[in-house]
Amino acid sequence: MRRSTAALVLVTLLAGHPLYPVGPTTTAALAAPLPRVAGAVPQVAAEVPFAAAGVPPAAGAGATGATGAVSEHFNDAATGSVPAGWGADTSGGTVGVAALPDQTDRSLRIAKSGTASSVAAGRDSAHPLAGTVETAARVRVDRATGWFNVLYVAGSAGTPAASIAIRDGRFHVAGTGTVLAPASAQRWYVVRVVLRTGPQRFDLYVDGARLLADAPFRQPTADVGRLTFGIGAGYPGILHVDNVSLRRVPDPTVSYRAFDLFDETPVGAPPPPGYTLTSTGGSAAVAAVPSVEDRSLRLAKTGTSGEAGAVRSFPAQGGTVNVLANLRTEETAGVKVALYAQSADGRTAAALQFSDGHLQLVTGSANHVLVSGVRPGEWYTVRLVLDVPARQFTVYVDGRRHPTGGSTAAPTRYPFRDPGAVDIGRLWFAVGAGQRGTLLVDRVLVHQNPLPVPAGTVVDVRDHGAVADGITNDGPAIQRAVDAAPAGGTVLLAGGVFRSGTVRLKSDLTFFVAPDAKLLGSRDEAGYPPLRGGTDNPPFVGGLVQRALLFAHRADNLAITGGGVIDGDGRNPAWTGLSPERTGPAAVYLARGADVTVRDIHLRDSGAWGLVPTEIDGLTIADVDIDSSIVGGRDGIDIVDSHDVLVERVAVFADDDAICFKTHPTDSAQVEPDSPSHGVRGAVVRLSTVGASTRANGVKLGTASHGMFQGIVVEDVLVKNVTIGALVITAVDGGAVHDVTFRRITVDRTRRAVFVLLGRRVWVDGAGVPHPALDPRWVSGLRFEDIVATGIADGRPANHLGNAALLSGTQEAGGTAGIYDVLLDDIRFDLLSGGSAAPVEPDEYDGRYPEAWHWTAPPGYGWYLRHIDGVTVRNVTASVPDPNGRPVSVLRNVRDLR
Repeated sequence: MRRSTAALVLVTLLAGHPLYPVGPTTTAALAAPLPRVAGAVPQVAAEVPFAAAGVPPAAGAGATGATGAVSEHFNDAATGSVPAGWGADTSGGTVGVAALPDQTDRSLRIAKSGTASSVAAGRDSAHPLAGTVETAARVRVDRATGWFNVLYVAGSAGTPAASIAIRDGRFHVAGTGTVLAPASAQRWYVVRVVLRTGPQRFDLYVDGARLLADAPFRQPTADVGRLTFGIGAGYPGILHVDNVSLRRVPDPTVSYRAFDLFDETPVGAPPPPGYTLTSTGGSAAVAAVPSVEDRSLRLAKTGTSGEAGAVRSFPAQGGTVNVLANLRTEETAGVKVALYAQSADGRTAAALQFSDGHLQLVTGSANHVLVSGVRPGEWYTVRLVLDVPARQFTVYVDGRRHPTGGSTAAPTRYPFRDPGAVDIGRLWFAVGAGQRGTLLVDRVLVHQNPLPVPAGTVVDVRDHGAVADGITNDGPAIQRAVDAAPAGGTVLLAGGVFRSGTVRLKSDLTFFVAPDAKLLGSRDEAGYPPLRGGTDNPPFVGGLVQRALLFAHRADNLAITGGGVIDGDGRNPAWTGLSPERTGPAAVYLARGADVTVRDIHLRDSGAWGLVPTEIDGLTIADVDIDSSIVGGRDGIDIVDSHDVLVERVAVFADDDAICFKTHPTDSAQVEPDSPSHGVRGAVVRLSTVGASTRANGVKLGTASHGMFQGIVVEDVLVKNVTIGALVITAVDGGAVHDVTFRRITVDRTRRAVFVLLGRRVWVDGAGVPHPALDPRWVSGLRFEDIVATGIADGRPANHLGNAALLSGTQEAGGTAGIYDVLLDDIRFDLLSGGSAAPVEPDEYDGRYPEAWHWTAPPGYGWYLRHIDGVTVRNVTASVPDPNGRPVSVLRNVRDLR
């Protein structure tokens, strides 16, 4: 069997990625930028004064929540107008919205016909931003000569921090005169700047490639708050600007003691500071696995003598310590030290090994299999929660907790292997003496729980009559405790199994399920009264969430935490089957609140959807593990119509969609798609894992898509064992998609790695009558960067043809609903099979329920693109054992390919 590999490389630039706002303080230098050229020092006359263009934005004009984010697409602004929230200096030219690329996807046009004076447009953030701040814009100039200020970033007072220009056909850093790379006229570029106000440094990216790393601010400024675009005095020309964003990268929700992604350490170099090598018979170095931009630590031995190992040390920690790591073995035979968590003096608290095809936990008396049938080359996300005072710990793999303990049993924990471990101060990874092979380690994170014990006034549910025997209905007692808790207080569930129906939470409350406690859903459906039907109904959510175990409506400053288990007892026969959403209770349903946190909870066996935040403004989900893989509509996390969302250090093992963003009508009737409370705006998913979606998708936007998905970043995420699609966007209900990024994603085993569909769904009402959805709108500003997807297979009979990525708009009688501005950068697709049947040209989307398995035999095995305007494909490869005569890529109605 021959193996065909195809690559399409349209632009070659330096590549990289921004650092998180924690971790190593030094940034590895990249290869030197292109040399400066004579005359590169900027002329002040060519620059646009910041104060000339920056004006405070109009109220509500594109600012998202307290972060002060800007996300501007211009598509709803009238042509010729200056958009709301923007200021303009038109002393030397004109500023106005233009129908470019077309009437649907508009941009801001900044034009000068002469050389006198200047012309500029500027936008201020509603709030100054500090910390790590990311801004980006899509820009295009009309000529190879002249000086265009394509992205000038300043503080709220106008002090310039980073000034990026295109001057005479080259990207240029104003202020230093540094010339970076060629820039062509009449071509769109995506320019992104990541600024860190603490060290006063920034990184610059063009089309996903890093051109500058750790460059100094032009002038010191304590914050970032102003963007300016323009053409200075002395030059004519036209500058188009589109898809402008400004956002603050959320700070971590914890203080890390170790934060090792290895991505900033050169390939082949020793691991970063904090590691001590114990390699006496092998090698220990940073490797380009999964990819050059997403690296890991590789420990390898070819013989059996000596050890290839590394110890990660950090200040000794007491209390409750979380240790996370992604682990991978390249062989099944033999034994490797996958992860030993130890005290500062080397006593082992928890010992995990890869042992002859298993991932196992080794305690003082027995070996406990965590994963049977480990696959070589597969990553496993391990999380240890170590209770140092109790000398006990809990272990999770890919979202599954071990041991499970059974529904009616209280959570069990493993004892420390060595009870003499009085703290946690080091981690050990190794291919030990007498063994050979390769171990890979990535995403090593260590932190303490921010709330290991209840805070404020504690109300124990036992004091209100709870029994915690797993049989008695403790629901009324829990509700009495909630009602009695004062503002800022904590409701405590500890030491047992608390069986309950619906518990309604309230504002200014912490609901604390302790590590030795379980909230267990009742099987009595009478204990879950319908959530709607009163005078103040929660959102409709398509009618799919009608009951819940934990429920809150209009509750602000609410936290659900504690380290324990929320078990929906979803194996109740009444809730099993293929469609339980309308009958079974969701595990946690939180509606119309602000500043809501769900963290350090294990959610298991939901009766329907798992965690469902809806219309929440300011949402944090962190250190949550979900195992809800019973067949029938068990989504993991469904984030609906919420703003300012952070999801981090989460692992999901689900039956249906694992991590899903949705936007629903606020009631059973259709609503305007961009109403203020509608849509998902400003969300980050990072450092997380989809362990499985046994019947559906990994990370998904849609299917419900009535409003806009805007300003969403998914990065440093592992997605594996997904039956349909790994990274999916379906905009089929009249909503739009703008400014969505998938970055540094590892995919393993899926039917299709990337699927994007824009169209018009036909939905069926309660009477069974089909109705077309609202007119399709547009999808714009998609970024797929640094993605490795392996094990791609259709999963059907061999005559079906595999395809890694399919992105398509829809052509209808009234016109074409198109996708605009797509970047595919540094991507590798590895397919398991090419199939044997003849390829079939995909028909236009016909309104059926949209899934990534549609069009199983497209003519391109790598990527099929249709109805798209503006695509940059850079360093994208696809391989398949036998392509059966198919090319790697097929384009249909694709304009402006770069």
